[in-house]
Amino acid sequence: MGLIRDLIHAGGTGGLNWHVHAHYSMERWQPTVQLVDQFLGQVQPQSEHLLLIGGSAGWMMPPAWLARFKRIDAYDIDPLAPWLFGWRHGRRLKAQGIDVQHHRLDALAALPDLLREHPTACIWFDNVLGQHRYRVRDEALVEHELAQLKTTLKGRHWGSLHDVWSGPTDGRLLPAGLNVWSHHVTAKQGLDAGFSQKLLASVGAKEVWHDHLTGHVFAPETQTTWMPWAFKANYWHWLQAGWVSA
Repeated sequence: MGLIRDLIHAGGTGGLNWHVHAHYSMERWQPTVQLVDQFLGQVQPQSEHLLLIGGSAGWMMPPAWLARFKRIDAYDIDPLAPWLFGWRHGRRLKAQGIDVQHHRLDALAALPDLLREHPTACIWFDNVLGQHRYRVRDEALVEHELAQLKTTLKGRHWGSLHDVWSGPTDGRLLPAGLNVWSHHVTAKQGLDAGFSQKLLASVGAKEVWHDHLTGHVFAPETQTTWMPWAFKANYWHWLQAGWVSA
């Protein structure tokens, strides 16, 4: 039963349910994928080795970003991630001579060990930190652990794309308008209540939106990009992306 549960849910953050939804949502997600591609296209990684944490099948992962590296160690708790990542990206990466190694591991829990094991690698958290609150039910602990990351990663080149808020919308807005809705602010400015209200209003937010407790992942001065994600037709997320150079 445990194996079946993992295959279907992967701890509530992945599994078959997620992959089926992602597969049938790709057309709606394309504007956000383009924004992610634009963001990562401006990042200059200082290592040819990437620790990819929570990459899943790489549904929103730009191929050009992956092709910047010679070695990728991908960490995920989802047992389907290696096969589906290989299906989506494996042939292209292999043709380019890129070595991809998959590990089924809770990389957040093992992060200090991974950093010691790979002292020169850069790190990318691929839309995984916003799910931490659904695996660890203690909100104070989640917020503390996520805020602690910037200290744990001090001196490293690293970045993250993650959920900040998610909730229902009134259905008026279409993904075609996403390109005019990306915002470039410091992490500190992103915590401003007025900025938050502006973002929520721009996607027709209604009812209660969920805070994913990622507001302090980055240091206040970090430059970040915010982008909307039409996760479902009437249920959207605001994502934050940032990159820290040591």
